[in-house]
Amino acid sequence: MRLALICAAYLLGSIPTGVLVGKLKGIDVRKRGSGNVGATNVARVVGKLPGLLVLIVDVAKGWIPAALLPAGPSLKILLGMAAVAGHIWNPFLQFQGGKGVATALGVLWGLDPRVALGSAAVWIAAALATRYVSVASSAAALAAPFLMALLGLPTPWILGGIVVSLAIIARHRPNFLRLLHGEEHKIW
Repeated sequence: MRLALICAAYLLGSIPTGVLVGKLKGIDVRKRGSGNVGATNVARVVGKLPGLLVLIVDVAKGWIPAALLPAGPSLKILLGMAAVAGHIWNPFLQFQGGKGVATALGVLWGLDPRVALGSAAVWIAAALATRYVSVASSAAALAAPFLMALLGLPTPWILGGIVVSLAIIARHRPNFLRLLHGEEHKIW
């Protein structure tokens, strides 16, 4: 049963929302802008409203397994991790998915809204300070396991948060390289 739930969470996370929304407008988001399938690139190349739709659905892909599937604390974090893994390593996109930020936010919201709100606050502060989504996303990812620890949440959640955090930061490597070369796009 546990394995079936983990596979279901992975498949839910792998729904290629950005690609599907882009196709509705006749645009392959993988070939435009940054080439990423996430909400930021969709907003840039397809439009703000489609980008918002992708953001909402990608958050839901993480929230559903963490909040709604029947599971104890240890299984909940595995389900959340599976959803993020499905988004990042998407089997429908040759294992080239998004960066996992919105889906991870959904997982945090499903596990403990205080951590989600804290991470979102870090994202907003970093975005305002730097004007780079990649920096804001990485800062928020780093903050999540620390917030979990500060709130005394279960150790498996903290460990899972560290793993997801590292995966998100690793997925931002191309953004960091563009930052070093002065080629990264700013928010405003």
